[in-house]
Amino acid sequence: HLYSEDNKNLEQALLLKSLVPHINYLLREDVKVPQLMRLISNITGLKDGGFVSKLKKAVKIARDLDTFMEVLGEYGRLLNPEIVIGLKENFSFYKGQVAEGIKVFGAFDAKNDMAILYRKGLIDFKQIALILGRVADFYAGYGEVEVNEKLNTFMQSCADPAKDKLWRELIVSNPECQSLFENSLSAYYSNKIKKVTNYRFQRKVPYRRNAKQPREFPDKMVFEKIGSGLNTFPTTSLLIGDAVKRYEDFAKAYEKSNASDYSQFTIDFDSEIKYGYWGRESELSQIKKNLKNLYPSDFKSSKFRPLNDGIWFEALATSPAEPGLSSVLRIPDGKKITPSKVINKKYFYKSFFGLLPSLKAIPWFHKSNPHKGVIPFRENILSAGGWNDLHPTLVLKANGCEDITYLTRQGGESVFGQQIFIRLTGYTETIDFWKDIKEHNRDGWTNLTPEVKASPWNNLYNLMNPESSFNKSIKASTAVYCTDWDQYYVLKGEVEKVLEDAYNAPIFVNNEDYRNSYDFGGDPAGKSPDGFPGCILKNF
Repeated sequence: HLYSEDNKNLEQALLLKSLVPHINYLLREDVKVPQLMRLISNITGLKDGGFVSKLKKAVKIARDLDTFMEVLGEYGRLLNPEIVIGLKENFSFYKGQVAEGIKVFGAFDAKNDMAILYRKGLIDFKQIALILGRVADFYAGYGEVEVNEKLNTFMQSCADPAKDKLWRELIVSNPECQSLFENSLSAYYSNKIKKVTNYRFQRKVPYRRNAKQPREFPDKMVFEKIGSGLNTFPTTSLLIGDAVKRYEDFAKAYEKSNASDYSQFTIDFDSEIKYGYWGRESELSQIKKNLKNLYPSDFKSSKFRPLNDGIWFEALATSPAEPGLSSVLRIPDGKKITPSKVINKKYFYKSFFGLLPSLKAIPWFHKSNPHKGVIPFRENILSAGGWNDLHPTLVLKANGCEDITYLTRQGGESVFGQQIFIRLTGYTETIDFWKDIKEHNRDGWTNLTPEVKASPWNNLYNLMNPESSFNKSIKASTAVYCTDWDQYYVLKGEVEKVLEDAYNAPIFVNNEDYRNSYDFGGDPAGKSPDGFPGCILKNF
């Protein structure tokens, strides 16, 4: 079909609105959907019998690895295989690590969690990457003909009625839209039926019967090169140089001491940390060059490092793995990954002539020889998570973007991100208010000592520094879409509140000449008592 640009925009908006209902469908339809696919929506254990609640039960009753994995049941494949390897080698220590990991799961407590950089994460983010890739395949149209036909019917029937509505409002006014959408999901996720031949009477009399076939997924999008269809630049914080070996030594000391050695790992800001961005090599090269020309004195821009030729698997498996959910990680090398090895990776080795699982987990990486692992990794760099650049407008400017809509939340830079950064860069003694940084995060910190003024934190994140990278980034945007997400907590089930706030969030323009181009967004009245800090530039 040939669509107008307006119709295309309405359909894309509808698909964005359908993402959360899509994930909820995976949770509900446990009969039709391969069970691992449901777990992404239940990863926090918010529902009865979820991943974390099963882990809690295993920690409480298991006295050995076999019992531990038996209690976990279907959720076992989501457990980080390095945890399973640890449980086999030192059960009591790793059982304690799992218990501690459950206790701090989703807390993002950089202030009090001393082991936040060392404790191995509970979740296998590489499995999560595959799950998200399969969701992406559905929206990319990589499903079978029947799936795409049903998805097109849904879009054509519901795109126009969905205009100016949240998903729940659409379903109330047009309940058939939920049925049409779930029809397309059912076609994508349910098992296929195939006629097979069986035999009766000592295999002499053949007969035909219907048999469910294992569902095969396209598994394409997750292995696509980042930027191959749309310029996009996912990011993660990188440890480089001597910091790589030093971190590995600290992590070994932590484990060897049974988690009693909490020696503070720090890095040199000038030489050992970079802000990594995936994307096409030509685009990244141009961005790096333009950042130097456009923002020669900007601290954040000076940290830019290209991660060339990456694929979505490595970004999804690495960037979301924040401290608190994961330790510092190796980064998969997308240029050298063999997709079939990732898709077909088994969780356990087999024993007894290959008939039974050995309960010896298969790691993703081979430590001594990267070429022998399931996936190779980028050597001489590590990832500490994607907290590093939550205001990437300068990168977009350097990529040639003229008009930038910056989606953010009022209240200043992430408190967690700032505290992790201060810990990593070793400024916890210099910045004596680092544990209480939340107190003045909305208005920024003043009356700084000369040492704090010169610190990377002040030059990157402080709202009361007019030359901070944060303020430069706000100024570089054309419009700022200003949510209030900090008042909600997704891990406590407040997804709908987050969505509603975002849908009605106010929009501010840095140049009133553009006001008519941004005629959507809710009324800001009463939504911020102090002028939307982090969204609007202060009057210094």
